[in-house]
Amino acid sequence: MVIDSDNPPSRQSKSQNHPRTREQSGSRRRRPSSSNRKATDTQDSAGATGKTDSFAMTQLNERLQKSKEFMEDIVDTIREPLVVLTEDLKVRYVNGSFLKTFSVNRWETEGKMLYDLGNHQWDIPKLRTALQEVVSKDAPFSDFEVEHEIPRLGMKTMLLNARRIPDIHSDRPMILLAVEDITERKREIKDLRVLCNALPQLVWMADPTGARFWYNQRWYEYTGTTLEQMLGWGWRSVHDPEILPDVMERWRESIATGKPFEMVCPLRGAEGAFRPFLTRALPTFDSNGKVDRWFGTNTDISEQRKAEVALQQANSNLETRVKERTAELERRASEVLVQSAQLQELSVHLMHAQDDERRRISRELHDSLGQYLAHAKMSVELLRRADAPEEEKQSFSRLVDTLDKCLTETRTLSHLLYPPFLDEVGFSSAAKWYVEGFSERSGIQVNVNIPHELERLPDALQLALFRILQESLTNIHRYSHSQSADVQVELGSHEIRFQVKDYGQGIPPEILERFKSSGSGSGVGLRSMRERIIELGGRFDLQSDKNGTLIRATAPLSAPTGTASEKQRAESRHTQINEAFEFIGALKQSL
Repeated sequence: MVIDSDNPPSRQSKSQNHPRTREQSGSRRRRPSSSNRKATDTQDSAGATGKTDSFAMTQLNERLQKSKEFMEDIVDTIREPLVVLTEDLKVRYVNGSFLKTFSVNRWETEGKMLYDLGNHQWDIPKLRTALQEVVSKDAPFSDFEVEHEIPRLGMKTMLLNARRIPDIHSDRPMILLAVEDITERKREIKDLRVLCNALPQLVWMADPTGARFWYNQRWYEYTGTTLEQMLGWGWRSVHDPEILPDVMERWRESIATGKPFEMVCPLRGAEGAFRPFLTRALPTFDSNGKVDRWFGTNTDISEQRKAEVALQQANSNLETRVKERTAELERRASEVLVQSAQLQELSVHLMHAQDDERRRISRELHDSLGQYLAHAKMSVELLRRADAPEEEKQSFSRLVDTLDKCLTETRTLSHLLYPPFLDEVGFSSAAKWYVEGFSERSGIQVNVNIPHELERLPDALQLALFRILQESLTNIHRYSHSQSADVQVELGSHEIRFQVKDYGQGIPPEILERFKSSGSGSGVGLRSMRERIIELGGRFDLQSDKNGTLIRATAPLSAPTGTASEKQRAESRHTQINEAFEFIGALKQSL
């Protein structure tokens, strides 16, 4: 581009008037002679040629002027400030972007020396030398950085690019100087470097080929290296040689595919020791989708690895302790199970001993005390005199009544302790006899439903059912305040089901829950019922709410007399073992 501002052509309109010839004046003349005509023709030809040249020159000047204006309009639309200098470094032309960027007017710049502009911010010896070489040696330069305080704008950083251009109006060259304001870019780069240096990670950048050209200060501090040592592929010297081949393979794969890189790489520190670093690298892409730069970080994870090792060790220690504790708990659970079995056997033995003692006391009351009372009554009857006074007769009558009551109570107590006819007539008759006496004494209506086809049961089974009946009705009388109760027996092919139901206030929920979970909190009666039926290989169930209580006992008809079946004992112990192991498992989870 050539801009001639020293000799600008005059702007003329296309309607400009041209000089008129004499023939165009309108006056008539006499026709010349032959010789004269020749001279006249020669003069006319020269005049026509002169007119043609003048018209062509005018059109050329107009085209040049329009070209100049067109080029100036183009240059003025360029956002980059442009300056045209003469060979002696005077400003010949500046575009609109230059005027706007530096807040100056055209008259303040054009025709002035470059070094005199502003506050002499362009008066730089190196810049002057470089511009003179552009003119004298046609040696263009680029990215010449200038930093200076500019009036009304503050500190600015600019990049200058210059090259020589010809002047069509003369043989003297000119200089086209382009100015790029990189102040904000430099500030952003500076801020980015400060940010990168403030990070605890090692930060670096690489070109599309993978060669690194920049590191943050943390990299140099950790590795003890310099930029010259690390430029390009020098970073390999601080990598663990054993891991480096794998690192290179994966890094080359990322470079070829443009995929992010991530890997744990040990890096050697300035002291010579290796630490594990999590290395990540992300690419940036140009408008064509090609990688133009790589940004990478190395994060020290040595403390994290130590924490992981410590956690693994702690888990291992915990597992060992849990195993030891589990073994201890299993040993204790085994001991508890043995003790539980022993206690159960002792309980059964005590119940049998109690039943035997009740049978003995019942027989003593019936056979001994009952006989003595009967003999005393007969002896008193013999002492009665017919002629005795009325008062003596009344005393004898009261004494006989008292002996009758003692005899009745003795027999009742004997039957309650161990009904003598339970062994003689069986459970069905003994239960009905006991219910009738209970209803008379307590006033509670008890309905009994026992199948007629019920045959005689094994002695241990009928004694257990009778004791459950006794304990159930006693509890109803003492605690439930029910006015009625139902006793029912159902006979199956292999088992008998016995239940007692009342309609009282029920067992408190907390007591019921404790009895179901551990068998405690309910007194001796319920526990003895359950022990008796379990000893026979049966099942005991207790249900209670505000509408009453239901006691259900189920026992096999073929259970051995006096002892629980081996299967039932095994099931009971298996249940206890499972409960113990569930407790151990819950304890392990809590640890």
